Amino acid sequence: MSEHIYGFDTDDRASATAALLVYATYRSRNTRRFKVSTDMWAVIERAVKASAKRATTLPRFLEALKPKLACETLSPRWMEVGLAGDLELTPIKGGGFVALAEQEDRREFLTDPINDIDPKPVIDVLYRETAWIVLLVRDRLERERPIEKRFAATIESQTEEEEAVGWTLV
Repeated sequence: MSEHIYGFDTDDRASATAALLVYATYRSRNTRRFKVSTDMWAVIERAVKASAKRATTLPRFLEALKPKLACETLSPRWMEVGLAGDLELTPIKGGGFVALAEQEDRREFLTDPINDIDPKPVIDVLYRETAWIVLLVRDRLERERPIEKRFAATIESQTEEEEAVGWTLV
């Protein structure tokens, strides 16, 4: 049984860091511009490989990947998820989810995972084992799906209740 570093099913820190970067970029994408489609994961694999090909640092990899996945900026809510190993999500009013990573009173911006690892093995795994990294991300997304569905149902029932009584639940 492998350890879940950053919420990914791997005990390899380079692979987990690589998956975290792809995950945060994917989750932060503009969903109106980069929609779910039948070839979406093939597009993501090509984007990851192309971005890693010439990257010499992890920030340069991110800069190359973000536009390819229609990500204007990385959202703090997706950078926090998994840093403490948790997959706990809480719905927010108006749709979407907030990550509840158990941390200190400060938000996380991926600076620690990026600074705490040698970039060469991470970039190498992003380029040479792209399919594996994308599989780690997809596996995590599948594990999060039931949580998201449960919260979506909660939000829907709260919205129906608010409409019925004419006020907003707090």
